[in-house]
Amino acid sequence: MWHRPCPRLHVDAGDEVVFAWRSFEAYPILMELAGARQVRVPLDDAEGHDLDAMTAAVTDRTKVILLCTPNNPTGVPISRDRLEAFLQSVRSHVLVVIDEAYVEYADAGSGPDSLALYRQYPNVCILRTFSKAYGLAGLRVGYAVAVPAIAEGLRRTALPFSVSALAQKAAIASLDAGEEMAARASAVREERARMAAELEAQGWKLQPSQGNFLWIRADEVLLATLVEAFNGAGIMVRAYQGDGVRITVADAASNDCVLRLLAAHAA
Repeated sequence: MWHRPCPRLHVDAGDEVVFAWRSFEAYPILMELAGARQVRVPLDDAEGHDLDAMTAAVTDRTKVILLCTPNNPTGVPISRDRLEAFLQSVRSHVLVVIDEAYVEYADAGSGPDSLALYRQYPNVCILRTFSKAYGLAGLRVGYAVAVPAIAEGLRRTALPFSVSALAQKAAIASLDAGEEMAARASAVREERARMAAELEAQGWKLQPSQGNFLWIRADEVLLATLVEAFNGAGIMVRAYQGDGVRITVADAASNDCVLRLLAAHAA
C-alpha cells in the first residue's frame, strides 16, 4: 500500500501525460516532479471528460493518460460504454490510469466497471484510496490494481516509508467494515440528491455529481461573492480560481446551512 504512485514509473523527462482539466489538482504537480509535458484537455459542456478531444491529444510522445471518475471537482463520471470505446482507441503501450478516489459514492451503474476493463486491457491501472469513503484521510493510504509488471514498477518507485505500519493496519481493518462504509456512503448519496434538487429549485445549474460533493460553476465575481459568504458563515468550501466552487456533502443540519446561504445568492 502507498499514498500516491510515483510518476517516474512510466514517464521520462519530455514524455507527455494527457489529462482532463479541471481535474485533481495534484496531477500537474506530479507531472512537474516527473519532468513530463502536461497536455490538459478542457472538460466538455457537461463538466465531464471530453474523451474525443483526449483521443485527439494523444501523440507518439504520450506515455500516460489520467482519467478521474467520478471527476474531482465536478463529480461527473465516465460511462462504461464511453470508456471502453476510448480504451479501444488507445495504443496498448500507453498506460491508462483510472483514478477512482470517490467511486464508493457513485450510484450503481453510473460509471465504468473498472475491474472488468482492467482484466480486458492490460494497460489499465486503477487507483483507489481509503481517504474518502473509508474515512482514513489523515493516514494517506491507497492502493493500485495493475498487471504484475506495472505493480512491480510501482513498488520499485514508491517513496520508502510513505505509509506507516499503523496506517496499513487501519486500512486492512477498514476492509472488514464494509457494511458501515456502505451505510455512510448511502447517507451521502441521499443528502447529495436532496441538496441537488433544492439547489436546482433555487435556480442553480448543476451537473449530476457522483462524488461526495456538488460543483457550482462560477465566474470570478460570483466565486468571490460565494467564498466571502461561506467564510463569513464559518463554512469551509473548496474554491477553484476561475472555475467554480466544490461543496462537500455533510450531515443534514450542515447541508441545510449551505442551502440557506446559497438561496440568498441564487440568480
